[in-house]
Amino acid sequence: MSADSTFQRRLRGAFMRFAGATALLYGLLTYLVSLGTEEFLVRRYLGAVVEQAIAQVERPSTDGTLPSTLQRVQALAQPPRHDALLAPGAEVVRLYVRASPDLPAWAAAYGPGTHRHLDDGSMVRVAPIMGGSDTLYAVIAGDGVLDIDDIEPYVLLTLLLIGVAVTALSGAVGAVLARQLALPLTTLTREVNEHREGPVAFSGAQRSDEVGALSRGFAALVARLSDFLQREREFTRFASHELRTPVAVFKSSLAVLRATSEEPVRERALARMEQSAKDMADLVATLLALGRGPEDPGHRDVQELHVALITKDLLDRLVPLATQKGLQIERQLDAHARVWAAPGLGPVLIDNLLRNAVAHADRWIVVRADAHAIEIENDVPEQPRASSSTGYGLQIVSRICERQGWAFACGREGAHFMARVSFQGASATAGRQLSGTQAVQPP
Repeated sequence: MSADSTFQRRLRGAFMRFAGATALLYGLLTYLVSLGTEEFLVRRYLGAVVEQAIAQVERPSTDGTLPSTLQRVQALAQPPRHDALLAPGAEVVRLYVRASPDLPAWAAAYGPGTHRHLDDGSMVRVAPIMGGSDTLYAVIAGDGVLDIDDIEPYVLLTLLLIGVAVTALSGAVGAVLARQLALPLTTLTREVNEHREGPVAFSGAQRSDEVGALSRGFAALVARLSDFLQREREFTRFASHELRTPVAVFKSSLAVLRATSEEPVRERALARMEQSAKDMADLVATLLALGRGPEDPGHRDVQELHVALITKDLLDRLVPLATQKGLQIERQLDAHARVWAAPGLGPVLIDNLLRNAVAHADRWIVVRADAHAIEIENDVPEQPRASSSTGYGLQIVSRICERQGWAFACGREGAHFMARVSFQGASATAGRQLSGTQAVQPP
């Protein structure tokens, strides 16, 4: 059985249990009210009989005789009643005075007022008459007075049937309501199961209830997972791209060591191998920094970068390759330029910009660097090479700028190509506008 049907079944069961408890309480309350109603009716009836009997007993005789109080009360003896509510053939109320020979002993013990005799359930109303010289006792039997006792099983059966009907109706209503309440959850479950990858806005996110909070929470979780997967892919792609050069240098230097025994040559090869190992360690640290999320420890660690010094060192390493291609490199570096960035990111960014320029320049390269930006401009051949001017190198630059909150723009105009990184944030101007310029800014 699926989870959504189980949820609906639990809701329906909750509705039915609630309805059953409500019906039970309603039936119990109705039963107690019926008992109280019976007591109230008997007391009212007994009080009315006593008032009428007192009026007749204390009324003066019209024939001049003076009957005793006992005789007057005996003359008020009621004939059997045959009302619908009263038990047929029952002498409902029996009247006594203190001199009555058949006055029940238990009734004589009560004072004025209405009392219930607990032994047999009879009720007695005691009232003074004849100015207090005598006492009237009105006794009503506890059983057989009202037909409520006879119809009590039918009343209980009716209440039971009403309770069953209410419970069944509540179960049907509960099933409908459970389906409606579970619909947003089942829809959300289906969307979550069908979603594969990437940010998503699940249905119900606009709701202000718990379902809306759950939808927004799932969407935020999916966004974090997608961002994590994207960073993992970038790490793999960038690592394969960036580590190729130091690995190639390391392997060529190792081959030189094996092929020669000349000490100066071996020293140069060892120095290149040491530098390659350092470059690989720095690249791994940089790629790990790019792979960290905003919530990871160390995400906000920064260090001061000497832009001119780093640029000069990286250019010196590229001089042999530039000389081999016949490139002229013009340097316009501010020796006092300083910026703050995460450890290791600055050198990788500048190195990728320089390598991209050296790889695609035709005759010249101009490098400008200060505390506000670094800008690299180069000419491009009239017949473009098969490879694009924006490869993984510029993708890494874009990712670093996004990580640091810098503005990155690159583009080609005619025979010139320019790449610029503004260190003042996304609001900084990204250099003169070029046709086909691609601006990359943090979100």
